[in-house]
Amino acid sequence: MKVTVGLTFSVLVLVGSAPASAHHAFAAEFDAKNCSDVTGILTKVNYENPHAYLYVDVKNASGQVEEATFQLSSTSNLRRGGATSPVLNASVGKEVLVRGCGSKNGEKHRYAASFIKLADGTVQRVGQDVEGIFGTKVWR
Repeated sequence: MKVTVGLTFSVLVLVGSAPASAHHAFAAEFDAKNCSDVTGILTKVNYENPHAYLYVDVKNASGQVEEATFQLSSTSNLRRGGATSPVLNASVGKEVLVRGCGSKNGEKHRYAASFIKLADGTVQRVGQDVEGIFGTKVWR
């Protein structure tokens, strides 16, 4: 009986801790020294856990459209800051400016977003301000 209870408890602890170990810090995946502003047309918002995502069509140097993906904070953090799904989705199909830091693994057009300037000119904080630039000229 003690063996069964001990084994059951061990399995439950392992299963319960699996989702927590899958989450990662910003620095594990993104490069805070490789941040830039990206302008393009917001095509889609995925408001899901554990992170929300923005998809933006940007033009490359030769004028071709490529999709950029921006990982945002958790939906609970976004809601607390006012970046709700309706607020973000109101700019779908319109030009936006997103501040993002590129991925460390070199994956092209994959970023962690800090801020977005929506089509109506409002700025929403959507991730960590790893550069400490919120409130500067562009990001007001």
